[in-house]
Amino acid sequence: MKALPALVILLAVTLCGCVTVPPAQQGPIMIPGSMFKLDDGTEFAFAIQRSSGTGIMTARNLKTGETFTGKYTAMLVDGSVSTGAYQNAWGFNAGTVTTSKAATKAVGKGILRGDQGTVISISLNIKPSWDYRVNPSGFGEGTDNKGVKYQVQFGGQ
Repeated sequence: MKALPALVILLAVTLCGCVTVPPAQQGPIMIPGSMFKLDDGTEFAFAIQRSSGTGIMTARNLKTGETFTGKYTAMLVDGSVSTGAYQNAWGFNAGTVTTSKAATKAVGKGILRGDQGTVISISLNIKPSWDYRVNPSGFGEGTDNKGVKYQVQFGGQ
């Protein structure tokens, strides 16, 4: 019986020393940016999902309030892998070696659909990031279903 209060005190002291970890982010990680309507300079709030290959995009026209949602697909374009044989001192094949170069560029295409009927087709140029602490960055151009042109910029820290 005397051991029970001591056990409760020991347990309380132990639990008070525990570190709490903040909850993990829920949902997609979005990279902020800006989009501009080139005929009048209207600015849009823009965001693109940090992903590998495909993701979502969102935008909002700050002048009219039209809200856009859409998807994009991108692919790496300049990475490479090469394989070669190497020889020992006697000239015999001793094995193979493979080297690789990580891609430094990706290109993509996407569509943004607005809730007021505007549809924008966007082409993207992306600088990927292999460090999870640094967001990819990029820029792009778009044209809507009325022929109006847009420019988009996003990313970095």
